[in-house]
Amino acid sequence: MTEVPTGPVPDLVEPVIGFRQWSVRGDRLYSPFHGDVWDDVELAASCESGTHHPTDVPAPGCECGVYAYYDQPPRSASATRDLVIGAVALWGQMRLHGAGMRASHARIVGLVLPPTNGAKRRRLVAAAAYLEVPAVPFRRLEAVAGGYGAPTPAAMRPPRTPLPWECPLGEARVSGRLAAFARRN
Repeated sequence: MTEVPTGPVPDLVEPVIGFRQWSVRGDRLYSPFHGDVWDDVELAASCESGTHHPTDVPAPGCECGVYAYYDQPPRSASATRDLVIGAVALWGQMRLHGAGMRASHARIVGLVLPPTNGAKRRRLVAAAAYLEVPAVPFRRLEAVAGGYGAPTPAAMRPPRTPLPWECPLGEARVSGRLAAFARRN
């Protein structure tokens, strides 16, 4: 007879929901730290370092993978002329960190509409149409994302580290872990 575990099962059998930021330029989304364009609604991560096997993405000790935060950033995290917030479904190989996670695959499942009608909103609506994803008010993003997966269980998350919008500007530049996580997003 096989014994059934009594605690939480560590394997994630459905996609994990994460939240991230992009820069919106024209009708395209770009990684705000790398500048990589998201030409498609789905992204398979790769690694250019060459220090590990190409299929081992995200690799331990490397910065490769698609980055996402566990929780939706506050509205103020997109209070620039080009930063936007959205949700992604993540799957495949994953690495969990204190500030967020990295995955081998991601799919954009929703984008947050800027609160005002202007050029940023028009660009975001164009990007959402290009990618065929919903553009929704800030308060609806989590509900939209929930139709594509589940959040990472709190019990599986490593101890929390500060997020970029929680730190004074200088601290984000000094803290190696935080700065590395933010740079590779």
